[in-house]
Amino acid sequence: MSKIRDFFLGEIAKSHDESLGQCGSIIIDDTVEHTGPFIAITVIGTEDAVIDTSECDLGALEDQPATITIPKGGTIFGNFTSIELDSGTIIAYRES
Repeated sequence: MSKIRDFFLGEIAKSHDESLGQCGSIIIDDTVEHTGPFIAITVIGTEDAVIDTSECDLGALEDQPATITIPKGGTIFGNFTSIELDSGTIIAYRES
């Protein structure tokens, strides 16, 4: 019984770490494509961030518009394969 319990506790701990961005993060402040996977994006700095969706893969986001504007201080969650900014500065939290 303890093997099953230990397995599930390990899976819960792994999921917890990934969901909180404890697998690392990077600050993106340029217009180059950055490869994930990422689970969250937080805008830092003094301006909104604009993501160029035509140059990146936001994974599960369907019907992507040409750009997405995230207000300064805002956070969005998802499964982002890659990210490319048009402007702004973000922290992109790695999935693993």
